[in-house]
Amino acid sequence: MKPDKLRNLLQEMDNRVGRMQRERKDHFTTNLSGLRAEVQRILGKVDTLQTQDIAALELMLSVIPFHDHDRASLRNLLLGMRIGLNRLDPEDVLEAVPGQKPAAFQFGFEGERVVVVDQPLRTRERDRDIAAAALDAATEKGVYVGDQLAQSNCSPRLRDAFKSLQDKLEARANIVQVGMYNQTCGRVLRGDVEELSPTLFELLRSHVELVFAAASQFEDWRAFRENAVDIDRDSVAALSQSTIALVQDLRTQPGTDPDVAAALDTVVGWTQDKAADKRDVLALTGTLQNLWSLAAKSALAKEVASEGRKLVAKAIIATLLAATTAGALAAFGKVPGAEWIETTVAYFRSATKNTPAPPK
Repeated sequence: MKPDKLRNLLQEMDNRVGRMQRERKDHFTTNLSGLRAEVQRILGKVDTLQTQDIAALELMLSVIPFHDHDRASLRNLLLGMRIGLNRLDPEDVLEAVPGQKPAAFQFGFEGERVVVVDQPLRTRERDRDIAAAALDAATEKGVYVGDQLAQSNCSPRLRDAFKSLQDKLEARANIVQVGMYNQTCGRVLRGDVEELSPTLFELLRSHVELVFAAASQFEDWRAFRENAVDIDRDSVAALSQSTIALVQDLRTQPGTDPDVAAALDTVVGWTQDKAADKRDVLALTGTLQNLWSLAAKSALAKEVASEGRKLVAKAIIATLLAATTAGALAAFGKVPGAEWIETTVAYFRSATKNTPAPPK
């Protein structure tokens, strides 16, 4: 890695530690001052940066209590420096790659094939009966809504949107999908408002509200909604274009179920709507992170269920690397909690370059 890139990583670390220092009022601000002073010292000798310099920063970092997100972001910057010095082991990357998180889609292996997997509906014990009743009510009303739409002269797009939502309600496989498909229904409904009778419009509007209320009873939807953040449209466009290329390549891979490419096609479609918001962006970035997580952990793990799975994971990694443009990578850096993607990409690209060619 060129000194300029190492300098950028150190500068970003200096900025983040400075921000944390300003936000905290406890006695650990002294530790943060020491950490920042060390970062600034190393910035002055970046051309001669050595692994012991990074190790010293890691040691200082280990004794300061951080929020999980802050600790992960700083650790990923340090991992990036180790990659720059070619001093990063697969175990380091494996430790830095998080597990899959609540998102529009999660992935797993079925035999030696990557597939879309269900996400159990989770709620607090004391809220379980209320949550189940709310979901039952939304599902039951959805049947009535479907019947009314079938008898109306509404647009096919509106009818299809509510049918897709009802399918997700009845499947009960992923509450984030329920919320996102419901958001799509609300969006299509607003666009068709002038074509509907007041009675039908009110029925559909109240159904959308009922579904959101039901989804809010579940932990994964609440967490997903709270974690959504806005990023600039250029970054969203870069991620979308990267994902479109990824979808095309995944469709040709025998080790990847067609539903995987379809899932990515769905989330990228949400971001391309003119009314797309931060939830649509999180649906895309969260789904991409989950695919990266599965592939990276499976490719790096010492033990997997079969060698075939590892080969499939490596093929997906190669596809992800080919599709991830510089713009998409920069966009991930703007998504809280997704900073590890940049480190992971750098590691696998470095590993690919350093792999000797097979004998002829």
